[in-house]
Amino acid sequence: MAPLKTLLALATPALLPLAWAKQVQFELNLTWQKGAPNGNVRDMIFMNDQFPGPELRFDQGDDVEVVVNNNMPFNTSIHFHGIEQHGTPWSDGVPGLTQKPIQPGRSWTYRWKATQYGTYWYHAHARSEMMDGLYGPIWINPAPDVLDPFHLISNNHDDIQAMRKAEKDPQLVMLSDWDHLTAAEYQQVQQDTRVNIFCMDSVLVNGRGAVYCPGTQNISAVELSYLKTAIDNQPLTDKGCLPNIYETQGNFPPTNPERIPEGLNSGCVPTTGLHEIIEVDPNNQWVALKFISAASMKALMFSIDEHQMYIYEVDGSYIEPLPADSVTIFNGERYSAMVKLDKTWKDYTIRVPDTQGDQVISGFATMRYKGSSNTEPSKPSVNYGGQSTSDSVVPLNQRAMKPYPPVSIPQHADQLVNLTLGRWGSAYTWTAAGNALYDVMANWDDPILYDLNAKNNLAEQVTIQTKNGTWVDLLLQLGEMPGAPAIQAPHVMHKHSNKAFILGVGPGFFNWSSTEEAYNERPDLFQLDNPQRRDTFITNGPAGPTWMMLRYQVVNPGPFLFHCHIETHLSNGMAVALLDGIDVWPQVPQGEDQSPDATQAVG
Repeated sequence: MAPLKTLLALATPALLPLAWAKQVQFELNLTWQKGAPNGNVRDMIFMNDQFPGPELRFDQGDDVEVVVNNNMPFNTSIHFHGIEQHGTPWSDGVPGLTQKPIQPGRSWTYRWKATQYGTYWYHAHARSEMMDGLYGPIWINPAPDVLDPFHLISNNHDDIQAMRKAEKDPQLVMLSDWDHLTAAEYQQVQQDTRVNIFCMDSVLVNGRGAVYCPGTQNISAVELSYLKTAIDNQPLTDKGCLPNIYETQGNFPPTNPERIPEGLNSGCVPTTGLHEIIEVDPNNQWVALKFISAASMKALMFSIDEHQMYIYEVDGSYIEPLPADSVTIFNGERYSAMVKLDKTWKDYTIRVPDTQGDQVISGFATMRYKGSSNTEPSKPSVNYGGQSTSDSVVPLNQRAMKPYPPVSIPQHADQLVNLTLGRWGSAYTWTAAGNALYDVMANWDDPILYDLNAKNNLAEQVTIQTKNGTWVDLLLQLGEMPGAPAIQAPHVMHKHSNKAFILGVGPGFFNWSSTEEAYNERPDLFQLDNPQRRDTFITNGPAGPTWMMLRYQVVNPGPFLFHCHIETHLSNGMAVALLDGIDVWPQVPQGEDQSPDATQAVG
């Protein structure tokens, strides 16, 4: 979809590095149609008659307008994942917080300024419609004065120039998972069975994939030893799914696992499906591949046969490049890989296995050297289960990632917020606030941005109030919850609005009164010098309780969601609302309001 662009002179060019800003307009027509991205036909969402949605590409500093026409039989909204929405909270796309949902037959226009550069994406933020296919990629070309890190990959002038050229025209690669059930059907199974459902049919690359059924013997052969121990050596299903036992479900009677429909957790039937081919030109020497996880459930990995990657951008910000043969990518994360095209001209397999958090499953695509007809098999760095195929394979060391250029932050915060994460009340309901669930349907007709008193319709524990200009520490504590096993699969916490810094990670419980006190006692657990800057945070407790400390500055007043990006976790309570800048609450300007006559009929 080609954007409409109009050059507009900036009123205050000093505010942005560009002397001119373009007004960039996109239109997304949402429809509910039959589709079969993995070979199984089902109802799904198309955007402008395509899936995934159209690429949105523009420049840092542009004024962006996205018109969404809802031609579906249910309401919807769109969130621009990772976009900070500085000064435009009404365009963040969260029903009940920043807008009313877009009703069937109606349209809504999102307007915001591209203050950032980097890799982002857009997706549904209502009714778990991301599981039905409502997502697409975003690439924002950096302003000319943004410092890039390519000289840290190679000091060769030709290499650096080739990498800069590749960065101007990157390949956007969307990774996702897919099931034969719609989002509504998937949620209904959880409610009917009171069982935590986590199994999927396929892994897709740019919306293409198949159902693979390697058989239980082959699945068992690649099962990680820690997983076997964690589930008491119980067998996986023929879809590679973990069994429904205490270690995966906890103890929350009554449950009705016999109501799980055939084909959901077991009963694998292979399909031919579709296969994605990403063509690269070796004459360009380098290619920039920007991987985006639009997975609803799965924690994935990616690897390109016989090609080392240099990871240089994470969650939309440059980092000091790190070499990697395989990269773990959780729901909502983005990793950009610079790849040198200096191998034999042929096809190379892109492998996308699950990390075995709850299933052994994999997807595949092909990176094809342009002009090649050589289909000789390539040598993998990882197998179907995501295990390295040799000791020489280098997984990305996420702990070693550092922003480029370096950043510094204050050494103390003004506020500490304690958020306890875990199961609460049943096997499939989750909390980010200890003993309260976030109601994603609350305030759909009365968003908190428009009426601050609407926060009273949510549990008090799930609304966090902050003051503008202050620095806030968010303590994410994986706890021990009643009826739940001590070991938890990773929770993928995503922060709307501006990014936060990861200060530290540690085992057990955070028993200090502040970050400063903890750092003085255990400096080995912290990285306060040039800390990672992210909008997605992985809390992983494979050995029991663990904690993570984040820090961010309140610079963008408004209500912003902080939530788990596993779709079934969010839809079943795992979120809090950050009411940032409560002392200078924004007023929605005329033309952006959602009064009864504000949303226009699709015409």
